[in-house]
Amino acid sequence: MAQVMNSVLLIGTRSSRMSVLNRALNEFGYEVMDRQELAEDLVTVVTSLSPDILVIGLDKPAPSLLEKLSLISKSAPLPVVMFVEQTTDNIVQQAIRSGVNAYIVADLQPQRLKTIIDIAVARFQEYQSLRDELEQTRNRLEDRKLLDKAKGLLMSRQGISEDQAYKKLRKMAMDKGETLAAVARNVIDVFNMLEEKAS
Repeated sequence: MAQVMNSVLLIGTRSSRMSVLNRALNEFGYEVMDRQELAEDLVTVVTSLSPDILVIGLDKPAPSLLEKLSLISKSAPLPVVMFVEQTTDNIVQQAIRSGVNAYIVADLQPQRLKTIIDIAVARFQEYQSLRDELEQTRNRLEDRKLLDKAKGLLMSRQGISEDQAYKKLRKMAMDKGETLAAVARNVIDVFNMLEEKAS
């Protein structure tokens, strides 16, 4: 079930634009946690407040802001909606790479705000899901490499078949209540230590 995203950190420049965004967010039932000018310590503000969504209103995004958003995307990812007055193709690409999920140029229509946020949240969740899948695939490949290496070591050092080596690793995992990958890593470490002592 999708997580309900309701709390919003609103940041930006120009009080009139901030007021329009704040009013629209409140009307659509979002909880605006904070409204502030563009903070130097944006990464700290986001990590300490932990909002569900970040909404930004600016004339034009500076490269330093996009760098901060990139850091947030890595350390504390969340959906980001950005409203700007001016832009360039280059900045749009940078913004998307920095983790901005909706980038709206010169089109601040309060009645469309909820739809824009919904789309940004859906894009964010899809991206996170793909990233999680990729991470799981990488982990599985890494686990597979460890298992193959541990089996190879057991086969060569103990003169047993691949099937016997696998069964041995599986029994060790069950006896210790550990994963096959953890046991394989331990076996590799033990053989490495024995090699170092022998040399």
